[in-house]
Amino acid sequence: MRMNLTMRLAIASFVLSTRAVVARQHRPQRAFGLLMARSPTSTTTSLVLPHQSIRGGSTITKDVRRAATFSSTPSNSTSEPLEQQQTTTSTTDDDVAEPKYETLDKPAPGSPFHYAFPVHDLDVAKEFYGNTLGCLEGRSSEKWQDYSLNGHQIVCHWVGNDYRCQDYYNPVDGDDVPVPHAGLALTVKQFHALAQRLKDAGITFIIEPHLRFEGSPGEQWTMFFKDPSGNNLEFKAMTKINNLFTKYNVVKGVNEK
Repeated sequence: MRMNLTMRLAIASFVLSTRAVVARQHRPQRAFGLLMARSPTSTTTSLVLPHQSIRGGSTITKDVRRAATFSSTPSNSTSEPLEQQQTTTSTTDDDVAEPKYETLDKPAPGSPFHYAFPVHDLDVAKEFYGNTLGCLEGRSSEKWQDYSLNGHQIVCHWVGNDYRCQDYYNPVDGDDVPVPHAGLALTVKQFHALAQRLKDAGITFIIEPHLRFEGSPGEQWTMFFKDPSGNNLEFKAMTKINNLFTKYNVVKGVNEK
């Protein structure tokens, strides 16, 4: 009878020790503020919120556990990894259709100049710069219009129907030259072609096409006329283009005729 009692006590002690070991093995581990619980029969690790507990080796996680489960073994799912899904569903720059724009002219070589000036009527200016001078159109709005002047950007800005350019004059080689004025230095061939174009269009010249500074380094063909808003334009052509910036003093009666 005593042996049976002793054996029972030993068995009971063994059972209690075994349960204690098992309980320690299932003790929750904390990582990054969350409880990590691992099932002894699975390689799956579940995230358990801090207020949850483990009872009898099972986690109490409600629906959050299923949504935040990470498997340490490869998944048998046929779904693509996130990176591949992003690659196949995202659009690249090449896939985005860009609007098509019409470009009528190319910029002049080097550094094209930009010149903006006032006009009293954009439709009238368009007829003059677009048709009479043959400038190609660029960007525009209800208040201004771009043109290419041999690849240089000129812009007509509407400033009011009453606008007219105020002229000042300065003598140059016997002519009263209106200022301000703007234009291009053309080749001699281009100069004469434009002069004929203007004559055919009935344009009135302020200074008729002619050769000035004849026999000097600054020898050039020149002509002056106005646009419909009274803005002065000069187009010239150096007989020797390399002399365009030749530095010398023009003395009346010597270099200036």
